[in-house]
Amino acid sequence: MGLAALAACALCACGGEKPAVKTSSTPRPPAWLAKAPSSPDMLYFSGAKEGAASLEDGKASATESARSQAAQYIGVEISAEHRDVMSTEEAENMARDTVKSRANAMLRSAELADVYYEKISREVGAGTVDRYDVWVLLKLPRAEVEKERQRQAQEAQQTAAAGVARYREGRDQERKGNVIGALVRYRDALAKAKSVPGSTATGDREIASASALLQRSQDAAGAAQGKARRAIVIAPPWVAGAVTQALAKQGFSAQTQGETSESAALAQAKAQGLPWVIVVRATTTPGGPVFSQVAATAALDVRALDAQSGAVVASAQKQAKGVGRTPEAAQQAAASEAGLGAGTDLAAALVARENSDL
Repeated sequence: MGLAALAACALCACGGEKPAVKTSSTPRPPAWLAKAPSSPDMLYFSGAKEGAASLEDGKASATESARSQAAQYIGVEISAEHRDVMSTEEAENMARDTVKSRANAMLRSAELADVYYEKISREVGAGTVDRYDVWVLLKLPRAEVEKERQRQAQEAQQTAAAGVARYREGRDQERKGNVIGALVRYRDALAKAKSVPGSTATGDREIASASALLQRSQDAAGAAQGKARRAIVIAPPWVAGAVTQALAKQGFSAQTQGETSESAALAQAKAQGLPWVIVVRATTTPGGPVFSQVAATAALDVRALDAQSGAVVASAQKQAKGVGRTPEAAQQAAASEAGLGAGTDLAAALVARENSDL
């Protein structure tokens, strides 16, 4: 027996795996896999899906990939008119991130210009497993694409103009002493400026572009937030530090006062342009011994008053236990724990008011 025959017998004896069989939809891959067609009337976008379980699944995924490219071109200013995506995961992620809802109808109507696929068949046990690598080419009329891009540009200009209007409303509210209302409007203007290209015209002579609006509203919002997070805190000295510490973590600056009445604090806050007066009522109760220490309980009732109206706009109640070597130390530990919790809750409530639509 010859060497070749012996080698063949050995391969069969070892159960050698048969190679995969590849078949293609056309004898040669189409030229558009390497370079998209060029046409004065049409734009072309390609997409791909590798390893699909069926041809239909592969076509559907590859089509979504191509549509995502069309959506990105329509919604983002890029110099190239075509971009191939051969990575399925990249294309599917891009589709989720870039497809614009209002462009969906046009994208769904894109015409399927061509499909190319390769089927890879492998024998597994007594059967065969097929996988498909699929490429599709979509085409869209240039006139329709340009119409959509013009619509988006017009919408961006309207958004930028609305942002300028909100910025000016904020300025008016700030002049009236309503720093919270001003802050809300500055943030709205900032969000609108961020949502459009910086070169977008606003139609305003003083604030001509979205980038100029972005800078102004960002600066104004930062300054207004600093003004909005100021307060006079009326609290016993043994709990004031914990409350103001918690407020400071949220960017609040506080003047602490011990024996001042609410009415005096409100008048002072109004005169200084401070938006809040925070009133802390605290009690402590001694507890029993805990090993070599003693325990205590502190209960806090904290209210935030609007300096302009005197109305209660937020409140928090906290109770905490503490231990120490002396009754005084135990009471201080309990008060500090309760003060940090109450201050944190109150700060969160006041920050939430900044984000409300006043």
